[in-house]
Amino acid sequence: MYYMERKEERKNKKGSKKLIYFIKTFGCQMNVNDSEYLAGQLEEMGYESSTDLYKADLIILNTCCVRAKVEQKIYSLAGIVSQIKKEKPEIIFGICGCLAEKEKDNIQKKIPSIDLIFGPSQITSFKELLEVYRDNQRREVVVFCDNRKSLQLANKPIKYNHHIRAYVQIMKGCNNFCSYCVVPYTRGPEASRSTDEVIKEIETLARKNYKEIMLLGQNVNSYGHDLSTGDNFLTLLSRINSIDGIERIRFTTSHPKDFNLELIKVIKKGKKICEHIHLPLQSGSNRILSKMNRKYHMDQYYKIIDSLREHIPGVSISTDVMVGFPGETENDFQQTIEAFQKIQFDSAYTFIYSHREPALASFLGEDIPLLVAKRRLWTLNQIQNNISNQINQGMVGKIEEILVENSSKKGIKNQYWGKTRTNKIVVFPGSDENELLGRLVRVKINQADSYTLYGELVNVIS
Repeated sequence: MYYMERKEERKNKKGSKKLIYFIKTFGCQMNVNDSEYLAGQLEEMGYESSTDLYKADLIILNTCCVRAKVEQKIYSLAGIVSQIKKEKPEIIFGICGCLAEKEKDNIQKKIPSIDLIFGPSQITSFKELLEVYRDNQRREVVVFCDNRKSLQLANKPIKYNHHIRAYVQIMKGCNNFCSYCVVPYTRGPEASRSTDEVIKEIETLARKNYKEIMLLGQNVNSYGHDLSTGDNFLTLLSRINSIDGIERIRFTTSHPKDFNLELIKVIKKGKKICEHIHLPLQSGSNRILSKMNRKYHMDQYYKIIDSLREHIPGVSISTDVMVGFPGETENDFQQTIEAFQKIQFDSAYTFIYSHREPALASFLGEDIPLLVAKRRLWTLNQIQNNISNQINQGMVGKIEEILVENSSKKGIKNQYWGKTRTNKIVVFPGSDENELLGRLVRVKINQADSYTLYGELVNVIS
């Protein structure tokens, strides 16, 4: 095959040097997991990874298009790759992911040096796409974007980024068509993996000593609606909870319209299911929620929060919120502030609305001036920072269970960090280098700020 010929050419010219790949991932955890499948296929073909763009023989940008700002970053990096290709025309340059699905025609116009364009649904078929490209001897760009392709992950090679926790896709796509969102157009309709397939992947991870699983889907609550077996998200969680070796189970993202008491009871009963719920709010105004096509109102959202705190004491709740949606008035924004003050989220991802065609909201008009949107964003962030700090300060003096994920990135010897079951980052000193990685430990919290807890090791659990 061609890649073996290229490999042999490199070996003759430069010794035993292998072909190198570089992947840059933009966007959500789903994109991160998609890149893990790309890396798995490439390494099966004999490539080696590098974080140095200039050393690569194959460069892939796995893209996001949720907001305009990230598109600008992608095109900026693509310009740098195009300059590299002028010096090394043999480099293979690919763009995949949501932006590729949405903008495949514009990408070819804006980036003449591109070789491969493929959507999220084609990522696990990358090896075949690469072979098609090589067979055409570079006479044309290979474009393959089809979000209707079925979800096929079983037996696909994957290179997990982390050795303690792993992302596991349980479904793809979305059927909700929120008026601001392009995901239904880029990732297609909802499609669930079989429960047995998901369980098999997680059992394999458990045998490899992975401790934490993050279940991924655009709307995990609707998992299983397309399966003939009768399995749903509740039965999936219960089965995963019984897998030996897995210590923690997390999931994202939930949609409030599908979040119910039965799910809350499963979370409470499942000892391995972490007491952290990410529940996007998007706005505290019923008028704006209706324009967003979110299919719930604030009374429903408040009832979910009340049920969570009633049945799962100490649960942490995070959210996503958008400001500057078309037509958002000061009164609408004040209702969002009131929701923050009433609910007291542990953390929030806040952002300014961005036009995303073909999503319906991009055609609404009633644009909010950028300076107004920025002021609202700053105001909301200040409120949330104060709330987060107050909640975290309340944890000082408590002893928390921590899954140790890594040593300190600041290079401080014997300093570790991990997360509580409620998804709070904890930094603490250990004893011997690497002794604690992947272990469950108890840590007493001594200090806190809005983002991080700091403590001291009490004992090792397992």
